[in-house]
Amino acid sequence: MRRKPALFLSSILLLSAPAWADPAPGGHVDRVFVNGDIWTGDTGKPHATAMAVSGDTLVAVGDDAEIRALAASDSSIVDLKGKFVTPGFQDSHLHFPGPSVDSVDLAEVQTLEAFQRTLADFAKSHPDLPWIVGRGWGYSIFPNQHADKKYIDAVISDRPVYLFERDGHMGLANSAALKIAGVTAATQDPTNGHVMKGADREPTGELKEAAQRLVRSKIPPDSAETQYRSLLAHMDEAAADGLTSVQDAMTFTDILPVYERAANAGTLKQRIRFAMVMIPSVGPYSPDHKLKHPLTQADIEPYVKLRGAYQGPLLKMGAIKGMLDGTVDAQTATMFDPYIGTSNTGIPMWDTDELNRTVALYDKNGFQIMLHAIGDKAIHQALDAFEYAGKTNGARDRRDRIEHAEVPDLPELSRFKQLGVIASTQPMFANPDATVLENFDPLLGEKRAPHADSFRIFDDAGIVQAFGSDWSVFDFSPIRGIAVAVTRQTREGTPAGGWYPQGRISVEAALRHYTIDGAYASFDETIRGTIAKGKLADFVVLSQDMTKVAPETIKDTKVLLTVMGGKDTYRSQDFK
Repeated sequence: MRRKPALFLSSILLLSAPAWADPAPGGHVDRVFVNGDIWTGDTGKPHATAMAVSGDTLVAVGDDAEIRALAASDSSIVDLKGKFVTPGFQDSHLHFPGPSVDSVDLAEVQTLEAFQRTLADFAKSHPDLPWIVGRGWGYSIFPNQHADKKYIDAVISDRPVYLFERDGHMGLANSAALKIAGVTAATQDPTNGHVMKGADREPTGELKEAAQRLVRSKIPPDSAETQYRSLLAHMDEAAADGLTSVQDAMTFTDILPVYERAANAGTLKQRIRFAMVMIPSVGPYSPDHKLKHPLTQADIEPYVKLRGAYQGPLLKMGAIKGMLDGTVDAQTATMFDPYIGTSNTGIPMWDTDELNRTVALYDKNGFQIMLHAIGDKAIHQALDAFEYAGKTNGARDRRDRIEHAEVPDLPELSRFKQLGVIASTQPMFANPDATVLENFDPLLGEKRAPHADSFRIFDDAGIVQAFGSDWSVFDFSPIRGIAVAVTRQTREGTPAGGWYPQGRISVEAALRHYTIDGAYASFDETIRGTIAKGKLADFVVLSQDMTKVAPETIKDTKVLLTVMGGKDTYRSQDFK
């Protein structure tokens, strides 16, 4: 659960060189990896069988004989046993530190019965929690895709419950939570949000976008200790999925001490880059739609200082996150034309002129801008803002990003390319589960759905595409993401032939989006993203060569070993 934002400048700003800030110097070969099937991602040398590591750096990549010759008498030699090796995976859009370890996970729940059983079991096993909080449900589990508090009340009525839908843009409260929040039939929609009500005008418990604050503000925040335990647990999970670097896509300053604690304790298992919220101490958009006052240089100066403090390679800050609309499932993504069967075109979060001025201010200060834009109208607004900043401040290497970019107006693709805008996409969004087939697809209709979450359209247009998960919205497993990008099918192989199969891409394209393209999207392509001499020793060993197996078996690939900075962050029991 996200915390209430509070402006915080860490004591780290007083340190000239934190112990974790710089890589260890190269020299002595500490580890040699041989007998591998290495996909380097380096077009100049695409394949190798061996590599040597000194400290946290790759000092040589080549064949077994030349790499073995570099080993010292005390070098560790690891036999890769012919396994497939890729650069370490990057998740270019997730939300660390993630759900509390004391929350209920509904991500795998597929039926109303399972939803209620999971809640009841969790409540029984956590009798002392004052609130029950969780996330992961989808609309398809409810009759007629209509979420209602009665489904929670039936199993938990003695304590407040708030459950975020899987994409986090809406949530479902039970009656006890609504009572605490004072949400009644008389409660009006806040700006940028909806309090959903039934035919009797009583709240159903479903709250969309900014309306979530009515209940979220009443939920006790996680303690710093709980946040730290959650971060450690989720980094372990990420390492087991082969992730060596991540982009936290919405960072509030009050969480930074948790990351510093992990860095200073040596417990980081991924390189973490932060995207600070666009309105300091508020969030990625104004809950009142209009800013109280235009942002000034003084407002963003703390971010300038943070950027100077967090320069990598473990903790890095250089991006700003804004949010322009909601999601298709909630009908809050901003569209040019209404959702099918409705007169609704979504919720625009920003005034266009204010967005342009704000983006230009950050751009003038050299920040990369990441704008959440899902609907075609929001994507158009984002591209306009980037174009405005370029005209205002002149040419430079910006690499601005549109996060999700799910439903672009196809003629806009040329503007992505022209402006150098990166498409930060999530392959699991195209996983054709029941919510996608029964809610997302019908709402878009036959003109928009065929190119929604189509990764091929960006590749064909020559647009840099960086893959992520939006975790904890979806599983952050890159292997699952690659399987979906290649097949556009669920793990069960449905639907036959794939969901709009013209959007499929190759395994190698998907690997690039999870490795070198992700590094490029973080301005890190010179130090990581490929397996090459002089790059950081971040790589993952997999059970099979995904480029050579049948597409339907990609999902069966296992992570055997994850190495970040030359050190093992995960080792499977199957890899001896």
